[in-house]
Amino acid sequence: MFLSKILNAADHPYLFGPGSRKLNNKPMAGLTAKSLKHHTALQPLFIIMTGGIIFVAAYCFRLASKTTDINWSKSKDLGDHMGYYDNRQFKWFNPKGADYSKMSEARPNYRD
Repeated sequence: MFLSKILNAADHPYLFGPGSRKLNNKPMAGLTAKSLKHHTALQPLFIIMTGGIIFVAAYCFRLASKTTDINWSKSKDLGDHMGYYDNRQFKWFNPKGADYSKMSEARPNYRD
């Protein structure tokens, strides 16, 4: 209730009257479907930006779900958490063609 009194107190003509700031703050061109249909030059930009946002969101999801920096299992022992990646390909691309199914057998086991 106290917050609503403060917000309702701002009734200055500069904010809401004729020639006010509120009348100047219209939606930008290209942000509504009607204006996007009218401004054909903004349509490819809208498509490219939407694709870029989807790519960034998918990559952030991939980083959150696949990287070793985030421990979703909440295991206190990091060896158990890192053991999940034994014999698995962690890198996104494999240009050398390395066989990851036998890679962990060649490394020493420091836990024993």
